[in-house]
Order: sequence, then C-alpha cells, then structure tokens
Amino acid sequence: MTSLGEPLELNNHEVVHILRESAVSAGCVLLDCRPFLDFSRSHILRSRNVNWNSVLRRRSKSAEVALEWLIPDRALLGQLRRGEFSPVVVVDDASRSVAELRAESVGQMLLTALRSEVNAQICFLRGGFEGFSEAYPDFCYSKQLSAVEPEPVNTGRSTPAYDQDGPVELLPFLFLGSAVHSSRRETLKAAGVTAVLNVSSSCPNFFEGDFKYLRLDVEDSLAADIRACFFTAIAFIDSVKHNRGRVLVHCQAGISRSATICLAYLMHTQRVRLDEAFDFVKQRRHVISPNLAFMGQLLLFETDVLCQG
Repeated sequence: MTSLGEPLELNNHEVVHILRESAVSAGCVLLDCRPFLDFSRSHILRSRNVNWNSVLRRRSKSAEVALEWLIPDRALLGQLRRGEFSPVVVVDDASRSVAELRAESVGQMLLTALRSEVNAQICFLRGGFEGFSEAYPDFCYSKQLSAVEPEPVNTGRSTPAYDQDGPVELLPFLFLGSAVHSSRRETLKAAGVTAVLNVSSSCPNFFEGDFKYLRLDVEDSLAADIRACFFTAIAFIDSVKHNRGRVLVHCQAGISRSATICLAYLMHTQRVRLDEAFDFVKQRRHVISPNLAFMGQLLLFETDVLCQG
C-alpha cells in the first residue's frame, strides 16, 4: 500500500483551512514529530505526537524505518494503516521544505514510512510549528511551565501546600495525586475522574460506588518490586482511556509509588526516556521523588521499552 503521490507542501493558511474543514469531517490528522517535551508544552490543536527515540535511532541500520517504530499510539497506527485519515500532515520544528530535511531527521523518516504504508495524501507543513504558531497562535495549545518550582511551604494546615489544589493532569485522561485528592469526591468529580488507581497497601478506596478502582498493593520500600505491576497498571489506564474516562493514580503522598507508575506509563506509551518522562512529570508535580529502588526498576524498564522495534 502506498500514498497518493509525492508529499504535498502546504503553507500555514492551507493547514488552517484543513483544520476548519476537519472540525466537520474529522478527515485529517497532523503528526507532530518534535520531541515529546516540546509537544507537551505547545502544539497545533488536535495534532498528535510522533517519537523516534535515540536508542532506536542508533539501532537502525538504514534510513527507512517502519511506521510502528514512529507511532507510539497503537490505535492511531491502525487508523493510519486503514486509510481513515486524509490528508496526513507532517509537522516538524521549523523546516521550510521537504528538500531541506536531512535523511536521518524524524520528519524525513516519517514521510518515507507514511508513503510506504499509508494510502492517503501525505503533506508537509512549510515552516513547521514555529512558523505556524507565530501566524496562527489561536490554533495552538500552549502551556507555560516554570523550569524551577518553589519548594513546599509549611502553612500550618494538615494538608500539604502542594495538595491544596486538585491532582495534576499529565495527559487528558491521566491525573497524578495523593490520598488527599482520592478522599475528596468533589475534587475527583471536578477533574472528570471516572477511575482510581490506588498504588498502596493502606489507602482506602473511598467511593467504590462512584468510581472504578484498581488497587496495586505496593509498599514504598527498597524491597518492593513495583516493576511487576507496570503492565497491570498500563492496561488499566489504557482501558479507562479507551472508554473515554479519566483516571487518578495516587498513593499516600503522590510522591514515590504513584509517580513511578505514571512514569512507567509515559515511557511505555510515548516511548520516551526516563529522564524526559521525569522532567515532564516533575514540571507538573514538583514534589515527585521515586525511591532509589523504584528509579532502578524504571531504568530497567526504559531498556525494555526503548529497545522494542
């Protein structure tokens, strides 16, 4: 199966026209091949992120790679291969044309894979996200996060300062928090939470009549094997996502066990390195600090995830 001809280069105005049309027909998809952290901070509305991690890059022996290595979302990969989207628009950082792309760039590898495997009109946005965001900021999502968060302040209240607000949103369907958040029905409802992943041996499931629960009985200790729970947790979170729900992952403090599960989920589904996932979560909940054993298990998991072809 091949694409419909050579990649078609589009300007910003043409992409805006496609976005407006797709709001009605949902026929197009934008694939953003910038790094995951850059994408998470800002991107064109309704675009999807594509990854090509450094481990796979080093292992590749040719300039051509399979589409499944580039698309971390299995559902999106299936839709692309079935030809459910047309046009498919590739977006990089700031390249002015397809001819400007280097053979080893993510944009070029993605275009090659799409033309080989997808039966659709393949397009490329001239000027990339940088040019588009300057011309049409209203069509972009942007979330400014400070590089350094302040340390928690002791307010004299029983609830820590960093838990006074609701749980933090990592992805549209994934929240990270503490037992404080899991004990507040209105907080969960306000966040749209439909399921709770309780990563502890002692925190109660407060509202079993209102939310779907999964408990992972894990102690926050150097002897605990939290890695054994990763795929159970990932499957649970994915099931909530596929049912258009939202899940809160929590432990007692929302610092070690639940943070470890969220890091594993991001690494597995987004296929990013541990340090990249850690920075992403740390910017949103600055108190996270998986214990030393959990960090070691995450490093082992990183090797498993990033070496998958």
